[in-house]
Parts: sequence; structure tokens; C-alpha cells
Amino acid sequence: MSFSKSKSKYDLRYNGVSQLERSLCTVDGNFQNEISIVDSKGKPNEEYFKWQFIFALIDSNLVSRDFIGTEIYFPKGNIGSTPIKIDAVVFSQTDWLDYYKKYREKKDQDALNWLRKSAIFMIEFKRDGDTKKIEQIFNSQIKATIKESDCSKVLGAYYDMGRLYLFKKIGNDIYRLDNSKNFPTSQRILEQYQLEITDPYYLIPNHDQLLKVNSTLEDVDPSNKFIEDLDVIFTMNDEGIKNSLANILKSLDSVSLFNEEGYHVLIQMLAIKIYDEKQAELHGSNIEFYIHTKEHEFQSLKEESIQEFIDRTNSIFLNAKKYYKNILGENKINWKNIRHVKVASDIAYHFQRYSFMKSRKSDLYQLVFYNFATKFKKEENAQFLTPIPIINFLVAIVNPGRRETICDPCCGIGDFLSVSYVNSEGKLDDRNLYGFDNDYNMTVLAQLNMLLNGDGNACIKYMPNKGSITHKLNTENEIVELIKDKHYSGNWDSWPDETEINKYDVVLTNPPFGKGRSLDLSKPSDVAAAKYYETYDLYIAENPKAGLDLGVVFLENAVRTLKENGRFGIVLSNSIASNKSFQFARKWLMENTRVVAIVDLPQNIFAETGVNTTIIIGYKPKVAKLEKLIKEDYKVFCREIHNVGYIKKTSKRNVYFETEYALNEETFETITNEEGESITNEDFTKTINEFKEWCLFQETPLKKMFLDK
Repeated sequence: MSFSKSKSKYDLRYNGVSQLERSLCTVDGNFQNEISIVDSKGKPNEEYFKWQFIFALIDSNLVSRDFIGTEIYFPKGNIGSTPIKIDAVVFSQTDWLDYYKKYREKKDQDALNWLRKSAIFMIEFKRDGDTKKIEQIFNSQIKATIKESDCSKVLGAYYDMGRLYLFKKIGNDIYRLDNSKNFPTSQRILEQYQLEITDPYYLIPNHDQLLKVNSTLEDVDPSNKFIEDLDVIFTMNDEGIKNSLANILKSLDSVSLFNEEGYHVLIQMLAIKIYDEKQAELHGSNIEFYIHTKEHEFQSLKEESIQEFIDRTNSIFLNAKKYYKNILGENKINWKNIRHVKVASDIAYHFQRYSFMKSRKSDLYQLVFYNFATKFKKEENAQFLTPIPIINFLVAIVNPGRRETICDPCCGIGDFLSVSYVNSEGKLDDRNLYGFDNDYNMTVLAQLNMLLNGDGNACIKYMPNKGSITHKLNTENEIVELIKDKHYSGNWDSWPDETEINKYDVVLTNPPFGKGRSLDLSKPSDVAAAKYYETYDLYIAENPKAGLDLGVVFLENAVRTLKENGRFGIVLSNSIASNKSFQFARKWLMENTRVVAIVDLPQNIFAETGVNTTIIIGYKPKVAKLEKLIKEDYKVFCREIHNVGYIKKTSKRNVYFETEYALNEETFETITNEEGESITNEDFTKTINEFKEWCLFQETPLKKMFLDK
């Protein structure tokens, strides 16, 4: 049972009850009876919330009661000083109570020393509800409580009427447990610790994790670590991973490998790490992707220590190559090239503490891919990557089914495919996922993405030149090029041989579009590509301009590669959906699809562009069915998104998205959900729910494909 469900269970049992018949654990070393949990007005008092937290901690099996003590008294100074009362402490061992009684009854200094070194989780409770006092409480109470433990690393919690704040003490310094909430250079305490933002209950560690936090893993020989010992990144803007990324980019630059050569070294090292983690998780074996400090500090390839690192890493490579042929088929790391080894050793050094596998559903992979993809992509392809909240939204709306084929014809790093797989909880078959791109580097990253989030069997293909505009995948999974004259105006199904091009159940994509991202109709090669599209014929009949927006081309591309009753979701420039000059494209779309939804997005939400964008969603019914729907004047779901839950920022050469939280308009405190988590200021969730309600009243095929799993 989760902490939040246990918390609700406590409320159901004790709300309206005036007394707790018996304490759930000891109070100052002894169990107590008939504890009042309401104030003089009959409302829950601080004791109510204290025992609510303790009950949920025990009932959810995070910590057994025998490790927990409440109202623990420690002296402020020497053993005879006035004691400070700590609301609750979790100890490392169950015999803490024997030591506590020795200290309380006999003033035993050794017992007190043992207790301080065994206190691994310090907890303070309040029934204040006034978040404006949090800074004062942090300075006067929380810091003092956490510092009463002599552990080198200790966790702390502050729990105020369900609002949870988690901290950690490392040495003498105190931080938020979630590294994304730490801003040590800020002057104000409120900003430095982001004290207006709560922590979700699911971040509360269990007892084994608490012991691990205090086990000084940094001092453990890296060759003795297991995957469970590696760090998980909670959010994209974690300071530690940001610094690691910056250092790796700096390393590439320092040896003149900030180019495609260095990019391939990086990608193969990441694939090696993922393989090593998967093997360690599968077999319960030690992590082999690591580097000792002595190895990392090498000056010459003749040194024995660096050769040990090379042999160990190359051994992982040779084993991984059998499974990851697309990425590791050709060895891009030259172990006799000191520049390659320098970069490889730096990558191992800065990434060895993190688990890519355990972070697969967090933001680590997105942060890595955002920054490495944007650093090494080909600028002439005019790509920009889609933020995960938008991908999650589009995937949730379009609703890919477990047996359906899904395609992204300009896949970039493959996030539409990987999110579809992750959101299906592994029910989708990797082999039904297809991604194409005309930047080879992006296809390698997409393969890595699918390796991280799936089983690596997705069909990711590099298509040269104009990519999937002029090239298609046939039913044998071979790339075929459209034929001049024969395939003009969208006539793609007519081939001189037995070739059949693949059609898909779902197409999800965010293609290049807008100003500067057009087919230049003054260039013969661009005209040749444009002629394969019916929208080109419509465009030149009405528009004298020399550029056909790629968004229009990919819109037709998406529709033509759908199976009958297949559906699509595409991100396009808002001008395509609204400007008069694109009326030809909208007319073509209405004549060939049943438009289901149009959702406008705000400006400046992508990493590399500030253009206004619109999401268009639809499906491709039979011709007769579409004609009938048009006569019936079918309805379209239209919404405008104002809040996306993040703000685009740049730090240390890294593009990242800072979470924006929803605030209570009266108190200006962050709004929390049932998990105690500060919720983001986004309109996607509400829009998804409204869309699903809307679908219930539409035609049966639409209702089935967008609501059924």
C-alpha cells in the first residue's frame, strides 16, 4: 500500500475521533494510551497529523514501528544541558530503545553517542498550515533537528497538515532531498531551498534506502557497486547531472572532438552503459561500467591503470555488440587514440554514479538527449526537439493501442515512440514502432532512446537527402525511393513491381515547419520532391510564392501513410491551421480526413523556436464514411493551451525546462495532489479529460479508437 493510501486509511479511521487509544510507537521511550488528537474546538491538532504520518509510514511498510521513536530528547550541548525534543526519529537498528533508556535514565554518554550516530531520519510535525512561516520554521526548528544526528548523511522531514518537505544533511550542509529544489547560490533561504514547493509522498525512502543513504557509497570501490547503489535523477534540472553534462561537453571540446567523431564516441559509451546496467539488473551482478580515480587521471596510454579501464570497457562493448548491432555494429571508439580514450574516461567518470535504467521514467534521458542532440545535430535540417509534456499530451489524446503500428516519419531522437512505449507500460511491441529521419546522428540517438525505454527492437531507419518525404519503407522493411513521374501527386501505391509501402495505424510527429523550413521551389531538387505531393499541385495553383512549408508536406505524408481508419497527431505552425495563405492545405485535409481536434499551444515552448504552434488530430475513414460525416457537419474538439507546466531556460550551455507550479490564488502556496506533490501549472490534464468526455458523444469509430485501449 502506498503512503497516500495509508494516509487516507488513517483519516477514515480517526477523523472525528477524539483520542488515539494507544500510541503506534514509543513516546519518549514508552508506549502511551489515550492520546488526544483534537483541539478544544474538536478539530485535528498537531498530534493528529503526527500520528497520521507515523501510521502511513508503518502501514505502507516503509519503516517498521520498532525503528521509530517519537518525542526523542537530545541535550543541546553537554549531557546535562536542557534537552531539545525531536518529534520523531527513525533509527538504524531496533535496539535503539535500550540505548535511549540508558541515556534518559542514567545519563550514559556512550549511549547518547550511539543514538546520535544511529539516527538516520529526523522528523518534525506542525499543524500550522501557514506556508509563509516555513522560512522561519526551517531556520529555527528544521535545521536544528536534522543537525542533532551525527550521521555523515541523514534525511529530515517536515510535515505540516499533509504538506511534506524532505531534506538531507551531508556533512554539515543541509539540502532538499530532491536536487532540483537546491539553489545554493540564492541569497534568500526560501529560494535557496525552494521552500514553497512540497515533496510527493512517493519520495519518502524506506528503511533499507535510509540505511543506504548513510552508507557513504562514494567511498565504496566502484567495482563493488550494484545497480541499486546508483543514483536516480529526479528532475531534468538536477544540479549534479547538469554539471556532469557540462563537464563532458567541455571534455569533448578540449580534445577537438566537439564534432561527429566525438558524438559517436559518446553514443557508443552510453549504449555500453545501458547494456551493462541491464545485465547487472538481470543477473544481480556488479556494475562493470566504472572508472577508478587512478585510471581517470592517466597521462599516457602506456599506463597499466588506463589499460585496465580500456580492457574492461571494451569487453562490455564486445558483448553488447551482439545485441545492439545498429548502434555498436562498427566500433567508433579507437582505444589506441588518446583523445578517444580521454573522452571515454570522462564519460565513464561523470556518468558512473547515475543509473540510466532506474531513471528511464524520469527526466535524465530527456536532459541528456536534449543537450547532446542539439549540440551535434545538423543545423541545415532545422530540427527542434519536442518537450516531453507535449509528447505525453499528444500520446494520451491519440491513444496508441497495444497491437497497433506507430510511425514518426521525422523522428529526431524518437521520443514519440519511446513515450508511447513507456505509457503503455510495456504492452506495445517494440517491433511495431517505426521512426525515420534524414540525420543519421538523430537515428542513432533514437535507437539509444528505444534501447533505454524499450528492448531496442524498434525499426529506426536513416533515410537520405529529403528523408521520408521522398523515401518510404516497404512491407519488407526496406527503404524504397518514390519514382519520378509515376508517384507524383500522392499516387504512391502504384509500383512497377510487387513493392508495397508500409501503412501504419498511428502517425505521431512534430516535423520541421515555418519560416526557413520550406521546400525551395526555385531549386530543381526541391521541386522534384514537392511533385510527389498533391498539396504541391494545390499550392502552385493559388500561391506565387517560391516556398512550400514542410509542415504541409509532412501533413500529407502522415495522412497518406495511414491505414484505413488510421489516426494521426501532428504539431504544426499555427499559420497552417489559421492563415488564409494555407487555406489550400486545410481544404485538402478536410477532404481526406475526419479532423478530430485542434489544440493551439503558446509561444516559446520549444527549445529552439518561439513560433506559435497548433496540434492537429484526425483519422482517415473510408471515402463513403467521410462524405457522410461531412454532410452531417461533424464536430471538432477545439481548445487553447495557456499553461504547459514549464518555462524554457538555459544554464551552463544546457537547454532545460524549469517546472512551473500551480498556486492557490488566495494563499499563493503551491497546490498539492493526493500524493502530496506540488502540481504543475498545466492545462494538458484538464484538456485530456474534456477530450475524452467529448469523444463519448461522437461517432462510434472515433469513440472506439480514441478511448479504447
